[in-house]
Amino acid sequence: MNKNFFIFLLLPLILTGCIPSQDEIQTLKIKVINLETTLNKQNQKYEELEKRLDELNKKVISLENKLSKDILVEIKTQILSELEDIKKEQAQLSSHLEALKFSQEESEKSFKTQLENLVTQTQALELKIKEIEKKLETISKETPPPSNATIAPLSNATAILTKPLGEKIEEKPLNEAELYERAYTYYQKGDLKNARKFFEEYVEKFPKGKWIGQAYFWIGECYFKENKYEEAILNYQKLIEIPGWHPLKPTAMFKQAQAFKSLGDVEAYKILLKKIINQYPHSKEAETAKKLLK
Repeated sequence: MNKNFFIFLLLPLILTGCIPSQDEIQTLKIKVINLETTLNKQNQKYEELEKRLDELNKKVISLENKLSKDILVEIKTQILSELEDIKKEQAQLSSHLEALKFSQEESEKSFKTQLENLVTQTQALELKIKEIEKKLETISKETPPPSNATIAPLSNATAILTKPLGEKIEEKPLNEAELYERAYTYYQKGDLKNARKFFEEYVEKFPKGKWIGQAYFWIGECYFKENKYEEAILNYQKLIEIPGWHPLKPTAMFKQAQAFKSLGDVEAYKILLKKIINQYPHSKEAETAKKLLK
């Protein structure tokens, strides 16, 4: 390569027919050597630059990979953090909703309990009022007349004494409240036969009476206590079929379920327990039904 370069430098001189002197040749040689040295240095620098460039490329690639991984890790960390926050918020919302639901259920339970108590108290007051009215009526009848009519009671008393001993004094027909009160009094005393008799009389005389639902229920209870489960089921059903809400309906349905179980019909027993849970979810009977179905 050096020789060719040297010839290339001498070629113009040869072609022009001029022969260079020894000094000129020596000068040219020095220049060639200098050029070669410079070229070698440039080549070395170029190679060094290439090496540095390769190293830089490798560093860049490494940095890119590292940055990519760091960015991915950062993104994943951020996403996980956001997901955790969302989960916490969701848990708080769920807890809040559960608290609201529980509060609503408790309010409904409390309201229904208060309503049942009010219904019972109202019925008791009505019975007491009827009883007081009856006593007032009796007292007014027993009040003695004015002095100018004092002889009349004696004659009435004499008339009563002169009646034959075998003759029965006619009883005044009982009104609705009195009839229901008498039937319930017999039930409280445990006289199921007379209780059922007067409750059935109440149903017959007052089919749309104030206490018709209670009458059906207590007739069912009388039969249930006598182990006459089929008759009990039928009377509970009469209460359940009355239109509108009634405080004793969940209890009547629960007693129906117990009656079916006593008859050996477990399938009907379970069906009725599920029905109580669906129709009266906030009742005490529904809570008991859930425990029994577990």
